[in-house]
Amino acid sequence: MAHQKTHRYPIFLALAVGVVLSSSPTQASPKGSASAKPTARAGKAVARVGQPVARTPRQLHEELSQAEGFEGLERVVQPIRSGDKLPALLVRMGLSQPERQSWLRSMQKQLTPQKFSAGKEIHFYFKRAPVKTQVPGKRSLAAIEIELGQGAVLSWEKGTGGIVFSKRSQPQETEVKAVSGVVESSFFEDGQKLGLSSGLISQLADIFSWEIDFDREIQQGDTFKLVYEERSQKGKEEKRSFRILAAELMSSGKKHFAVYFEKKKGQGNYYDLYGQSLARAFLRFPLEFNRVSSSFSEVRYHPILKEDRPHYGVDFAAARGTPVRAVGDGKVRYSGWRKGGYGRLVEVSHGSDYGTRYAHLQRLARGIRKGVQVKKGQIIGYVGSSGRSTGPHLHFELYRDGERLDPLKFEYPPEDSIDPALLRVFEDAKQLLIAELAAAQSS
Repeated sequence: MAHQKTHRYPIFLALAVGVVLSSSPTQASPKGSASAKPTARAGKAVARVGQPVARTPRQLHEELSQAEGFEGLERVVQPIRSGDKLPALLVRMGLSQPERQSWLRSMQKQLTPQKFSAGKEIHFYFKRAPVKTQVPGKRSLAAIEIELGQGAVLSWEKGTGGIVFSKRSQPQETEVKAVSGVVESSFFEDGQKLGLSSGLISQLADIFSWEIDFDREIQQGDTFKLVYEERSQKGKEEKRSFRILAAELMSSGKKHFAVYFEKKKGQGNYYDLYGQSLARAFLRFPLEFNRVSSSFSEVRYHPILKEDRPHYGVDFAAARGTPVRAVGDGKVRYSGWRKGGYGRLVEVSHGSDYGTRYAHLQRLARGIRKGVQVKKGQIIGYVGSSGRSTGPHLHFELYRDGERLDPLKFEYPPEDSIDPALLRVFEDAKQLLIAELAAAQSS
């Protein structure tokens, strides 16, 4: 059985830290809010800093004018992939060397590596030259835009006075939705029946990954509730983004809470009811949805070699082509084919202490090569069956100072906790979101 309700929050009140949602004047206050002090240590919760979406009429007019300025131009959208560099993309767009140098000089101050990163899109706007004045069909680059997310856009436009930079915000519609459900078949399937996207379901699994093993511990009859925001731009509804604001998971009679909270604007994390982070330096699993097919063991019968051998890793069964994620920030030590049964392999070092291996890959993600820096959660390859393998799966290994560790038993300490100076703000945001979760239950 499932319930879903939707609120429209046209304006968010952004504080220096923390989050406050401004309820619509006609919205009734949610019932059944939790008490200020939880009574059991088992609970965990979420809060956030809101992003202002209100615009003055003048701002809206300016934004619409800027958008209209690109009408009639040819637009080429280029996804930024791991390893991409702006000079190479300009070459790919057919720009001459003088043109490339001019654009690069104008963009280098504002375009930091963090802003030009994998997963974003870069938009090139071209105009055709008049047939009488230049070579027929020749085009020139008129503008470049990069969408940063949350409606922010970096824009460089070529005019009579040169290339001009601007940063603007695109109007966004934000809806806050509350959902509750009961696990009847599987958590993933029941979430999809509610209309939740696979990305949102993956978010929830990642948030609680160090608290609950979703593959082994979720059972029929377990319940879940979440409050999440859905953001979209007019004309780009297919590129909606989702973020969980609060979640509750009841499993085996134990309640787990998570609350999103930003200690600094744009830098958020998930915390329990006591302000302890639910995150760790590493993701618990290298796959979003996983099923353990073979555990870490000193002795295991090898299905191909037909003999007992150590299995110093964990095998995750998954469909061929399933994305494989780096479990933590690090540097690629090796990528390619490795003898000894690994097949296609990526090896990542995480500082001076830890290392991870991802084996039997079908292929590597674009740009993954020795020496490249990777971020936690970044796609580094895809599940396959290369090397000594009986079928598609991921073989994952974890090392500390060269010692092999069981990834399913090793626990990392929490990343951080709420600073004492922010506890009051966190408490206010937490109570607001816990009330929303309670309302979802009774809807």
